[in-house]
Amino acid sequence: MTSTSTAESTRRERLAARRRSPVWRVINALGSLKLALLLLVTIAIACAVATFTESRFDTKVAQAYIYKAPWFTVWLGVLCVNLFAVTLTRWPWQRKHLGFVITHYGIITLLIGAMIGSHFGFEGNVTLHRGAPPRDRITTSHSVLQIQNAATGEFGVDPFDVELVRPTEARPRDFAVPGTNCKLRLDANAASLGWDEHLVASGPSARPGITINFATQMMGQRVSLPFVLPASGAMSRDFFGLARVSFGPALPSLPPYRITESQLTFAKFAPVVQSESGAATGIRTALSPDGATLTIILPDGKAAEFDRARTTGRPQQLGAATITPGEYWPDFTLVAGRPATASAEPKNPAVLVRVEAPRLPKSGEVLRPRLDLAPAPDGIAYQLGRGNYAISRGVTKVGETFPLGWADWKATLAESVPHAHIESTRRPATAGEQGPPGFRARLIGSDGRSGPPQWIGSGDSATLALDDASVRVGYGLQTRPVPFTIGLKNFEVPRLEGTQTPANFIATVEFRDPATGATKEDVAQMNHPASWPGTAFALVTGLNYKFSQAQWNPEDLGETTLQVLYDPGWLLKWTGSLAICVGIFIMFYLRPKKA
Repeated sequence: MTSTSTAESTRRERLAARRRSPVWRVINALGSLKLALLLLVTIAIACAVATFTESRFDTKVAQAYIYKAPWFTVWLGVLCVNLFAVTLTRWPWQRKHLGFVITHYGIITLLIGAMIGSHFGFEGNVTLHRGAPPRDRITTSHSVLQIQNAATGEFGVDPFDVELVRPTEARPRDFAVPGTNCKLRLDANAASLGWDEHLVASGPSARPGITINFATQMMGQRVSLPFVLPASGAMSRDFFGLARVSFGPALPSLPPYRITESQLTFAKFAPVVQSESGAATGIRTALSPDGATLTIILPDGKAAEFDRARTTGRPQQLGAATITPGEYWPDFTLVAGRPATASAEPKNPAVLVRVEAPRLPKSGEVLRPRLDLAPAPDGIAYQLGRGNYAISRGVTKVGETFPLGWADWKATLAESVPHAHIESTRRPATAGEQGPPGFRARLIGSDGRSGPPQWIGSGDSATLALDDASVRVGYGLQTRPVPFTIGLKNFEVPRLEGTQTPANFIATVEFRDPATGATKEDVAQMNHPASWPGTAFALVTGLNYKFSQAQWNPEDLGETTLQVLYDPGWLLKWTGSLAICVGIFIMFYLRPKKA
């Protein structure tokens, strides 16, 4: 008998002896094919449901109920045990088992890495401002409910996401209030909350207030914005990202938005351009050799031709520009320093053209619409503009309406109160109104009595009261501390040549370790994240924080938002993936030859 036959016979005897061992019976049960199929089918169904949930509802829902749910983690853990046990059932291993074992251990390593990354890693973001103090906390995507006893200062934090739980009157959610016998009850939810804001008359020490109503027939919207004149500066509010509305003590003095030029246009020579403000419209004019046709070329390259004789003295609209051909000289010459014509023949045609057009934005300049308001003796003075330039001024009284030039939006001075303050309350949003998700909350006493309810939105806080109890409730995204600080040193937005289209976003950031004082400067730009600590060991193991460019503020180039990724399971996931590939290659391409 050969040595190979002897080894195989010995192996079979060991396998037969295992059938009588309780330990190996458990190992065989854990490594059974039936258990593997049950686990894989369940995971496959769960992943299919999660995929449907992501497409139909939200990724957050799929993660909460499947991917990051405790049962799914336990199921993956049992699958790892099954994979490990099935490799033990082949012990002692032979050469033909090498690919099989490597593949199974690769899957185990990959799953462990995924579970570590899911439970110990995180994704978030951080908004940085140039010149502001460095940040040491990251805003995550997990929502929390913060409850503080106003009397004692006791504080509690509970994980809670209204988009997942959705409390109702039939199924409310109760939370304990630290230091009291009361409980916080959430009994309604809203996918979007809006504000109800209105002026309330106050004592003589209060400042003047106004309410402006905005309306558009095209979109069927009505919006009311109250303002109170601050002690200094102006009160500014954003109008759906479309414009900026401000109420201050006086209208700001701004240069005109539209530029007026006089262009003496020749058929044979370059035009002579004179601007009243010194700024240029960028519009070019040209005259045909016979002086009959005037050509206008806009800054974007669009051109139009006009019959010079027929349009003389008649304004012609071309885009946002107004072109008015004026006096014409068929044979231009200067007599005593003034334009004249030497003959009636078109030997040297020239025409005086008046050009009115909006200003061209400078590099990085955003000419956003604005409405400035200020008290006036006969009502309220208003000024329409774009960017830091004025378009028109006027005065309006209570009940009067004036156009804004923002599509078909119009504004009406609804009220003017000499002494007022603004009261704001949350409410479920109306059709077409957008706002954060939120819930309705109230305090419930130990005797079952209820305090007045309030709506609280994501990012908001409110004070709830019941008798002598007062509780501060906040709801928003959880922040997570990091063992270093990050500050913004510079932020640049290079543009594509000749356009205002961003070509890149470049954030220069500085990291600092408070414990050691070590600092590091790095650059986050498109497709190139910054990292901390950024060492070879951190990059290989995944114990590294990556900062990628996420958002920017066109109105403030000193602000940027970076996405943060920390995945301590990175190395295990990549090692497991590589082992799976190696194991499959061995099984299919390096099989031992049969004797």
